[in-house]
Amino acid sequence: MKRMSAQSESDEQPEQEEKGKDRQFVTALSRGLQILRCFTRARPALRVSELARMTGLPQPTVWRLCYTLIQEGYLVHVDSGEKLRPNYPVLALGYAAIAGAPVAELARPEMEELADRYQGAVSLGVRDGMHIIYLARSQRSDILIRDADVGSRVPLISAPIAWGYIAGLGAAGRKAVFDELARSHDERWPGLRPRLEQALADYEQAGYVLSKGIMHEQINAVAVPVFAEDGTVAMSLSYGGLAPLFPDERLAAIGEDLKALAGRLRSAIKSVH
Repeated sequence: MKRMSAQSESDEQPEQEEKGKDRQFVTALSRGLQILRCFTRARPALRVSELARMTGLPQPTVWRLCYTLIQEGYLVHVDSGEKLRPNYPVLALGYAAIAGAPVAELARPEMEELADRYQGAVSLGVRDGMHIIYLARSQRSDILIRDADVGSRVPLISAPIAWGYIAGLGAAGRKAVFDELARSHDERWPGLRPRLEQALADYEQAGYVLSKGIMHEQINAVAVPVFAEDGTVAMSLSYGGLAPLFPDERLAAIGEDLKALAGRLRSAIKSVH
């Protein structure tokens, strides 16, 4: 990729695509944030063509957005200008967000105790579009996924912690998520939908969802929603480990522990807004 110019392009999508035609909604800012969300720990550097494909935006539009983010210091060229990666100001925003979430600090001691007790991995996350971002994570097994850490993003469609979040939504909220997942055209959705529906049915009975070999075939997990004081779902907790070591009985015991922790965290979360 050659270094980009700030020249105007004629094929940007019309302003009428603003979210819900809200006059206060700034489309250019939203698109810039879409660009930044494409970068993850697994994808630290991307080409403009890859960003265009991932966001669904025209490539000339992506060029201009990236140029602006470069000028503001949020993106930087790597690989002789062929790719872009986030720059340090993005890291500063991440630290500010985590510092502004005291519930993660409040949860960490109990999460560490649970990690020690069952020798697995416990995570606390919050929704970000079609993903869940880990706010806190404690792991006691080197065999588990090693690239999952604070700030990592996991997919709403298959991650146990995401299913825990979905479980906490009301009927309308669940329908909205199902509609979003259907519109994502993810080829996994037709097969995962009945399994998610079963997990939600299990939640109605037990208060937690089970995920056995879904996101990773060798991992079993249990997850619960974390509610705010106003009753809205704010976050979610999950616990996972190697399938042979985490049968149903053990997952059930962990599920009860996660429910208790979620209940204690509730008073620390005033609202999701």
